[in-house]
Amino acid sequence: MTERPTRVWWRDPWLWICAAAAGRHAVGAWRLRQTMAFLAQAPPADPSGEEHPTLHLVVPVLWEQAHVGAAVRWFAELMRELPGSTLTIVTTAREEREREYLVDDVAGCTSRMITARRFPQLTPDQLRTLVAAAQAGPRGRLTHDAAVSVVLRARLTCDVVADLLHYPDLADVPIRHVHYAGAGRKAAQVNFAVARLDGAADGDYIAVYDVDSRPDLVLVRHTLGYVAERRQADGELPAVVQQSAVFATRGAAGRAWQRHVCRGSARLQTLWTVRREIPSFRRYTAATRRPSGVALIDATRRGLAQTVGHGLLVRLDVYREMGGLPEYTVLDDLPFGYQLTAAGVPVHVAPVMSSAPAPETVTDLISTHRRWFHNYLDYPACAVAARRAGHGTLAEHAIALCVAGYRAATWMLSSPATAACALTLLRRTTSPHARMFAGAALWLGCATPVRMLAASQADRPSWATQVRDAVEIFAAYLIKSIGPIAAIAQATVPAKGFAPAPKTHRRGPHPEEQG
Repeated sequence: MTERPTRVWWRDPWLWICAAAAGRHAVGAWRLRQTMAFLAQAPPADPSGEEHPTLHLVVPVLWEQAHVGAAVRWFAELMRELPGSTLTIVTTAREEREREYLVDDVAGCTSRMITARRFPQLTPDQLRTLVAAAQAGPRGRLTHDAAVSVVLRARLTCDVVADLLHYPDLADVPIRHVHYAGAGRKAAQVNFAVARLDGAADGDYIAVYDVDSRPDLVLVRHTLGYVAERRQADGELPAVVQQSAVFATRGAAGRAWQRHVCRGSARLQTLWTVRREIPSFRRYTAATRRPSGVALIDATRRGLAQTVGHGLLVRLDVYREMGGLPEYTVLDDLPFGYQLTAAGVPVHVAPVMSSAPAPETVTDLISTHRRWFHNYLDYPACAVAARRAGHGTLAEHAIALCVAGYRAATWMLSSPATAACALTLLRRTTSPHARMFAGAALWLGCATPVRMLAASQADRPSWATQVRDAVEIFAAYLIKSIGPIAAIAQATVPAKGFAPAPKTHRRGPHPEEQG
């Protein structure tokens, strides 16, 4: 009887998958510790009485009739504490064009087809009215006339903003309303508004925020304190400053499992910020400030700056030199970071974090991830544009694109790798070595960051809460790759006709406005 050959443990592919996941999560835990130390050494807040650079806050809005009022009042309170700074709300004629498209799209729908997921531009009242009209329509479908009466007769965001600026409680605040007449998206709106700033100096900052951003006075003053610290250390104002965010949900989903998954995803997005985003900014800035003089080595050390399109402060002269935010891509944040990387412009990250809302349902979560992943699909276009502008060599662009490809791959493979680690633990035939790496990967990826963050809190969460948080992160990992896969699938289908701009569902108040 022949003996079965002994299997060599290091030839097990499951082992190497789990080892790679464990290694990445181990690096993440190390970087999390570094970021926590960095945030703990935040500079003092810049006193309101001291001279500081002027901030020109720019907030582009599209289909935000129901939410722009709360945003304007939040920013107005902030402006009262920042003498000399301005606020610009940028509406767009694209909303009018999309409204015509929306009428054609919703007409003929049954009541079951008229949902917030399919039509995020519509308010809850409009959805209810359209559903009722569809139910009363011929053969249970919405007529074109009924769609026109609800959609085209609704007020535009520009109308709401124009009315807001006539309110007496906002009369003392320097708020501008600019209406962009083109068909471009967020980047075009911001560029249009910046081009029309009157009396702005080169040392002023353009501060880009979204309508759901809620920067408070403490955040802004600490950021200005950091700007003052860098000016004293470097002899000039920093070119770009990024404010990172902590993500949170309101628990608005109707089903408990969705609340848990979305809360875990929000926490996972926060972990990506502290384990990947902030460390990469710090490495990038260190490399640009202390170059070796060898182009390839410097490009490798820099990697790739991934700016975020809210909480982004850009010195006005740098903004103009870079030609503003890129308008040739679907989104604007990561492509702008690519242009900064190609030009070797330092990007500083402020040692403070704001709060940002996260998707409340799994459908919205996947849609958001799909939209975000379009940044990576746009990187080749960014390289072409940067080369045409004379920024960077072919080798430097190759390195930047490799970094982008690596980040895209780790995002796409996060769910399969997590599932592989879990299956490795459950398989009876798993070798002890593979089981060890699988356990280490899941512990380092889900439990370790929860424990590290809990240890830094004054009111430390209970063990039961920490276990729940770790399980929620694990669940979020399992669906994290769906959005990127959907983005790639969508990119393979050629667009037909006019396509509305990507929208995030905002159906309730901001987390900062609770209670």
